[in-house]
Amino acid sequence: MNGRMTVTGHYAGAVSRFAAAVLDVLIVFTSFTIGFAGLDLLTTAFWGVSVRRQSTGATIALAVLAFCYAFGFLAVAARTPGQGIVGLRVVRSDGGTIRPGRAFVRVCAYVLSVLFVGLGLVLIVFQREHRALHDLIAGTAVVYDWGERPAELPGPLSDFLSRAAAKSPE
Repeated sequence: MNGRMTVTGHYAGAVSRFAAAVLDVLIVFTSFTIGFAGLDLLTTAFWGVSVRRQSTGATIALAVLAFCYAFGFLAVAARTPGQGIVGLRVVRSDGGTIRPGRAFVRVCAYVLSVLFVGLGLVLIVFQREHRALHDLIAGTAVVYDWGERPAELPGPLSDFLSRAAAKSPE
């Protein structure tokens, strides 16, 4: 492995998962904003009616888009685009591939993780396998996965960690 340690398959930490979530939120909000602006432009041009005044409808539409985005990508690819950019994949807790039913439960349970000021997400930091409440409910875990190309630690860091592991008595 040319002196490098692989991190592929290891549980993803809080920083990686947070970065993926930020990217996903940016993607959802950007696509919603562009789509909503386009819809408003068309309805105003053809019927003289602006949809911008429908704030309740817009909120529901945004929630539906976010749900379909998360569920659709998890059911098909086991990762959202944000997770793919960061190099993460959602798997069953035993490491197997998730099915659409499990993806559905995970996305629905995510609401429970963010309720009460995100206490369900705090488990990512303290739980050994870095699983949040929605992961525990759905029986899933998030791992590093770069596809055919293994994610590796830089050579000098891998060398240092290998030497430190060899010196420590277990």
